[in-house]
Amino acid sequence: MRARIAKGGIEKLQDHELLEYLLYPFVPRRDTNPLAHRLIEKFGSLAGVLSADVNVLSEVSGMTFNASLFLTNLMGIDERCRQSYAWNARFPDSYSVALYAKKLFENADRERVYVLCLTGEAKYACLLEVARGSEDEAYVPAKALIQTALERGTKIIYILHNHMEDKARPSKTDAEFTVRAIEVFKGAGIEVKDHLIIACKQVFSFAFNHMVAGIRI
Repeated sequence: MRARIAKGGIEKLQDHELLEYLLYPFVPRRDTNPLAHRLIEKFGSLAGVLSADVNVLSEVSGMTFNASLFLTNLMGIDERCRQSYAWNARFPDSYSVALYAKKLFENADRERVYVLCLTGEAKYACLLEVARGSEDEAYVPAKALIQTALERGTKIIYILHNHMEDKARPSKTDAEFTVRAIEVFKGAGIEVKDHLIIACKQVFSFAFNHMVAGIRI
């Protein structure tokens, strides 16, 4: 398996073969192929395995806790890599932010809301998560989040939000959240430049569509 990967990468591997390979260091001196098949059968897919609860994963026959801990953190590592894409970048406009957001939300398994924090020169300051899950959850920026933004020298933010479906049209909740976010961040001396919603096939800009007073291009 290692020779196959060294020669051609992981692209040609089936999901169970990739999982088999990932398990090698954590389940030593054993054939991990049957275990990989059991995991995918139980959780439905490779993505299902990687997003499973660590304790539930550990209950599968043949799994070790270290193997479960490793697998359940792989998606987080992937997300951190996508975030780090911006560390040395500048974002002069909504278009450049949208390109970054599409990369950030690629392969997302649920809705999330971030604020991309920029300095006054439109350079990356930090990326902060406001909420995850369905829009039924309240996601008003907390004081701790705003304090972190200020500590990083934030002067400008872009709200980044993904929809799991194909359409990026904002809901009433999205619009209400945007209005509230503008008020909250303005009180801290931070300007909200835009709210971008990223869907599978669309990108929606509040600024471009003149959706909310206080956001302008």
